[in-house]
Amino acid sequence: MRSLRRHAPAVILLASLPLGMAQAQSPSIDISGVDDALEDNIRAHLSIVREACDLAQWRERPLLRRAEDETREALRALGYYSPEVAVEFNRGDDCWQLQVRVEPGEPVRVRQILVTLDGQAHEDPAFRQLLDDAALKEGDRLRHDHYEQLRRSLTNLAADRGYLDNRILTRELRVNVEQASADAVIHMDSGPRYHFGTVTLDQDILKPEFLDKFVPFKSGEAYNSRQLIELQQSLADSGYYSEVRVRTETEARSGDAVPVRVELTPRPRHAYMAGIGASTDIGPRLRLGFENRYANRSGHRYNTELELSPVRSGVGFNYEIPLDDPARERINLMARYLTEDTDTVRSDLYGVGISHTRQHDSGWLETRSLNYEREDYTVADVTARSDLLMPGLSFTRVRADHPLSPKRGWRLHGSVRGASEDIVSSVSFVQFHGHAKLILPLGPGRLITRAEGGATQADRVTDLPSSVRFFAGGDSSVRGYGYQRIGPTNADGEVIGGRHLLVGSVEYEYPIFGLWSVAAFVDSGNAYDGVDDYDPKTGVGFGVRWRSPIGPIRVDIAHPLDGEDSFRLHLTMGADL
Repeated sequence: MRSLRRHAPAVILLASLPLGMAQAQSPSIDISGVDDALEDNIRAHLSIVREACDLAQWRERPLLRRAEDETREALRALGYYSPEVAVEFNRGDDCWQLQVRVEPGEPVRVRQILVTLDGQAHEDPAFRQLLDDAALKEGDRLRHDHYEQLRRSLTNLAADRGYLDNRILTRELRVNVEQASADAVIHMDSGPRYHFGTVTLDQDILKPEFLDKFVPFKSGEAYNSRQLIELQQSLADSGYYSEVRVRTETEARSGDAVPVRVELTPRPRHAYMAGIGASTDIGPRLRLGFENRYANRSGHRYNTELELSPVRSGVGFNYEIPLDDPARERINLMARYLTEDTDTVRSDLYGVGISHTRQHDSGWLETRSLNYEREDYTVADVTARSDLLMPGLSFTRVRADHPLSPKRGWRLHGSVRGASEDIVSSVSFVQFHGHAKLILPLGPGRLITRAEGGATQADRVTDLPSSVRFFAGGDSSVRGYGYQRIGPTNADGEVIGGRHLLVGSVEYEYPIFGLWSVAAFVDSGNAYDGVDDYDPKTGVGFGVRWRSPIGPIRVDIAHPLDGEDSFRLHLTMGADL
């Protein structure tokens, strides 16, 4: 306290100083007479902007002479060749100020774009499309960057499409200042278009005839670098190799054929997985897994996985057989056992199945399946057994600008499945289920919306096993309510699930610092048995998000507007989409 009283006058004096005196002085550069784009370009060209307040006088004069030339250069780059420029420099007690006054004058406009293509590129429609889409247009104000972009695009396109001997013979901007016009001239000799030669895949793990299925072109086809990128990407995504290097051996080309060599580093044959996680719905979770990436030289592989948690545990086995297009099409044989014990359901499910998965050119993932499931279940003190032979069809597509925490992205999933008492099954039904999620940037944060719906054609919900009924509530449903705790009830008020489902959510996430953000949300919906029975339950709340090294972690506190609890904690982990 004595020290504080002793220094109090100095503290009061510092606090009373003007804010500008407390801050470090900096030079002032004022550019007038031009729009924002021209001002930014002038400022980027000026050398003097990098000088501090203690600019030495011996450097002042050459920098000012240079400033006028740099201003004119910046204006010419954007088409103004006849400007009037005045530069005024003032040195104050604390710092200096520079004023640049500009009258840009009439801009130079593009009169003609003269692009001449010699060689085989003259007949290539890809070059005509490039010229049609170019930013440089006749009649537009001349911009040097648009001209340079056109030149680079022609060179890059030639290299991408196999014109490996291409040369730019003429590159000129012919500017007539008096007429305020310019002609853009480019003359390219593309030379011949090369073709793919032999493709060599350096590896000894898989059969060559199987690996050849990943190559999207044949020897003799016209060279296209995009197909080389597709080859590299499909092999990298296959899961067989840890490193893929694709090289065109241009030095070894014979005639117009360019050999391609692919160097492949195989991943270890066996992989083991162990992980832990947690969520409010199922509590702490332990996962153990094993994978054989090379069950044989035809690319078959299999994996098994064990999951243990207080609510849901199970073990599964999957055997994968790649088909003629192994990067896009496969068959999976599976078997699983799943046991679940919630406040609503007690279930033991045994299943085997086969599925055919294909990725379409549009990006949609199509899966056709046939599953047999036997389930022993108890719902609301009613115990039963069911047998189901279920054909199914599903479509899924995901688009995102980041795999774990996208700023913009969406996911769509839709499926249909059913069973018939006439074919093995103990109940007949048809069920549709869909899920959609959309993430959009909004201000500094993200708007996250999701919707889920389902509909079942069946005589009575009590005829359906628990795995086919719809329930609502939980971390990924209506927050504020327990896992599968809302839905149609029996005469005793016990939740028994419904034939239909409709749930929606709106959430806004706002970044606060680093990898942390906060969120506010509203969830609403319910499972129901008939349209007249739909009674949506709503939960509201807020949460904290952390983009951890292992993926996003979310902690939410939600209040159910129609529930018994005041608040409920929700913890989830995993990618947003």
